[in-house]
Amino acid sequence: MISRLIIPFIILTAVVAACDVPSRPDGSSLIAQARQVWAGDWHAVWQIEWGGAPVRGPLVAEIWHAGNGRLRIETLEAPAAALSGLTLVSDGATSWLYDLRQNRAEAQPAGQARIPLASDALDATDWLLKEASRAMTRVAGREMLESGLADRVAVEWSNGDRAMLWVHTESGLPARIELHSAVWGEATFTTRSIDPSAGKPAELFTFQPPPGVEVVTRP
Repeated sequence: MISRLIIPFIILTAVVAACDVPSRPDGSSLIAQARQVWAGDWHAVWQIEWGGAPVRGPLVAEIWHAGNGRLRIETLEAPAAALSGLTLVSDGATSWLYDLRQNRAEAQPAGQARIPLASDALDATDWLLKEASRAMTRVAGREMLESGLADRVAVEWSNGDRAMLWVHTESGLPARIELHSAVWGEATFTTRSIDPSAGKPAELFTFQPPPGVEVVTRP
């Protein structure tokens, strides 16, 4: 009699436990989520490594991104002196590139000023999130990164290109990218920290040249 009661109880417990486990999204929905969040307001510190780049070693950059086209990038660690002490600030119309070492600030139309490796990593991530819709995707696991828990998505194209994308479970932002592509070569971008809060202060995206700085304006 007892055994007859135990078996249904075990089955019922298993069913309830299965219902409590949240369903994990598939690869395409994770990438769609990452693409949407990436286009909005976010703040992260990225470590960028590029195989075959003229400079060896990682570049560490702090990036503030706003959904209305505003952007700020500051290099924190650099593999070459020419990349250290750089700040790029764009209000959506004008971009400033400030070089602390040379005490020089240059203004250009938005989108034209660039910081090597950092700006390239943003472009490569844009490309990946867009082109992944034409690729085969699958969820390959869940891992704890320095910036937090992330779902790992494998991306494979018919031409042999491939990528691994980690999507931050809390924010939905890309948290790590490994690219093997004919377009971008071999590259790895990893977040050290992620701040998904919206509404970045406007002063982050405005630049006022410090006194004594050489100012160059390009049409």
